[in-house]
Amino acid sequence: MADLVINLHRRLQNEGYEGRIMDFVYIDEVQDLTMRQIALFKHICKNVNEGFVFCGDTAQTIARGIDFRFEDIRSLYYNEFLLESKCKENDEKGGKGQISKSFHLSQNFRTHDGVLRLAQSVMDLLYRFFPSFVDILSPETSLIYGEAPILLESDNEENAITRIFSNHGNVGGQMVGFGAEQVILVRDDAAKDEILKCVGKQALVLNIVECKGLEFQDVLLYNFFGSSPLKSQWRVVYEYMKEQGLLDASWSFPTFKQAKHNILCSELKQLYVAITRTRQRLWICENEQELSKPMFNYWKKKCLVQVRKLDDSLAQAMQVASSPEEWKKRGYKLLEQCNYVMATMCFERAHDIYGEKLAKAFGLRAEADRLDGLNPERASTARRQAAEIFYSIGKAEHAADCFYMLKEYEKAGISFL
Repeated sequence: MADLVINLHRRLQNEGYEGRIMDFVYIDEVQDLTMRQIALFKHICKNVNEGFVFCGDTAQTIARGIDFRFEDIRSLYYNEFLLESKCKENDEKGGKGQISKSFHLSQNFRTHDGVLRLAQSVMDLLYRFFPSFVDILSPETSLIYGEAPILLESDNEENAITRIFSNHGNVGGQMVGFGAEQVILVRDDAAKDEILKCVGKQALVLNIVECKGLEFQDVLLYNFFGSSPLKSQWRVVYEYMKEQGLLDASWSFPTFKQAKHNILCSELKQLYVAITRTRQRLWICENEQELSKPMFNYWKKKCLVQVRKLDDSLAQAMQVASSPEEWKKRGYKLLEQCNYVMATMCFERAHDIYGEKLAKAFGLRAEADRLDGLNPERASTARRQAAEIFYSIGKAEHAADCFYMLKEYEKAGISFL
């Protein structure tokens, strides 16, 4: 991606931009872009005084290779948008231009105060250990009431996922398990595959990168600390607790050193993203209790969580059935996020054959794109399957594109007839 961005800058500098000029540009989730990517937008909109709006959250910067603050974007905008524009216009009388003030949207209308307070506790750690990596803002508030997030504890060694989803079968014609407004969040694809083996189609399972931009009524955050590369180094949290007068004398901890504990910044941001995906209920469950102790102790000392034993009654109360229409709606949201596997599962739960085929076709096309340089034969097979499915459901343009990529030009032409 970096090579592409550099190439675009060079070509735009030498050849100019010949596309359609925009009057206004609104960029959401701007924290997912690098400064050089953002700088590309100066070529498509000349209205530098009032034509740009950038929205985002620096605490959600979890994309690899990106460290984002709004102070950085303000500096970039002043130097590469405003000053360059003034130089091109030779407008000496116009001055150097002025950047609008930043607006902090502190009122949260989606999530209740209990979740926001837990999220703010993560932000407080970021402010303490990595003040130059985030914008320091006032805490978010909410007028919505909800129960405090729950730390799930099990009486035995039984896997919590097995306990929650152990009642297989159908109830009232609907599959037992989580609904379309519920999700299990895990760290990465490896953890996701492991959980899917246990739950099958009883629940949506997403990793933290996949869940960004989505929201759910209920979230089960599973084994985040147990799978963390920090392992026992989470104990550096005790240093902050000591400063706040929250530390028990029996708890030992290493001294924080940014060079040694720099990965903590990414871990805290991922934790923040996971926590803020829920609108109502949040459950946090760990298999490795020892690794989660520092953060759990931190939250308990601040009275931000409640602790519940995971029994059959609670497991049943956690599960909320969804209608086929709700599953269909979730399927299309995941389709927009290019999460074709989970979208397919949603359409299956909705008994929506068209949606299921559509998601499978997009998934096969994406697989073909991924395999193009690695295994051309498998790529062609996947692309042909995608083309046939697209054609069968009336998506002629997508079918034609696939056949064209396969150099089957006659079939590509027929797809449009």
